[in-house]
Amino acid sequence: MRHLPNLLSLLRLACVPLLAGLASEGREGAFFGLVLAGWATDGLDGWLARRFGWVSRLGAVLDSVADVALVLAILYGIGRFHPVVFLEHGALLWAIVLVWTGVHLAALARYRRPSSFHTRLAQSGILLFAAFVIVLFSVGFVPVLYYFAGAVCLLAGFENAAMVFALREWQPDVPSLAEALRRRAEAGKRGLPRPVVND
Repeated sequence: MRHLPNLLSLLRLACVPLLAGLASEGREGAFFGLVLAGWATDGLDGWLARRFGWVSRLGAVLDSVADVALVLAILYGIGRFHPVVFLEHGALLWAIVLVWTGVHLAALARYRRPSSFHTRLAQSGILLFAAFVIVLFSVGFVPVLYYFAGAVCLLAGFENAAMVFALREWQPDVPSLAEALRRRAEAGKRGLPRPVVND
């Protein structure tokens, strides 16, 4: 049972090619339904991992990879079903994609694995992005929600980028830049040479 969160992450990853296919075929209702199912697995795997202590490094990496892949599939769907978002308001989306791509490339170069900090700011950005997508596919484009969610996602990207450079070793589930700096300071103290005492 302790591998259930990892299986849910793999299930979410398996949704990605299906989402791409549904978007290509123009099946908006089915696409939106599968997006909601994918998000449900994201919430459930995190809850199970924390509730029962089924936390692992592999699970953190799988969760991050599945999240990134799902977001890319959703962006593709937005481009197919609601092209106005990209055509008239795309600068913010491209900025977010660029910053987060840089974060993961920097993490791969530094740690040989994607970042899996799951910061509070990033989680807030994901929730706001989810709210934007739900409203977009249910009601239509709401600019205020789009720009607010985008701003939080962009700030979270900058925070994660700073954390990659702050932490010398890969660590999952670091809630904020402040916590990353605290851990770095503690690691620095542990690495200081002990003073020589003359008898």
